[in-house]
Amino acid sequence: MSQAFCALPPFAEAKREVIAILNSPKLSEYVPYGDVFESLTKTDDGYLIITNKREVEVIIHYAKNSHIGPKQFTIEFKN
Repeated sequence: MSQAFCALPPFAEAKREVIAILNSPKLSEYVPYGDVFESLTKTDDGYLIITNKREVEVIIHYAKNSHIGPKQFTIEFKN
C-alpha cells in the first residue's frame, strides 16, 4: 500500500499558516497589543515576527499526513 501526500500549493499552505498564527490566542502572550507590527518573515522552521519591541519565533510542527489534503500542523511560539 502506498501513501499519498497531497498538500496545497505553497502559497495556499503559507496563507493557512499565517492565518493560524494571527488567529492563535497565544499570539497576544508573545506580542502584546501595544506593539507595532513591522514584519513577518518565512524561516526554515516557520516564521519570524518582528515588532517595534521584540522578535518572536513561530515554529510550525507538521503532522504526518495519512490522507489527501492540506498539511496538518501545530504552532509553537518562542521568544
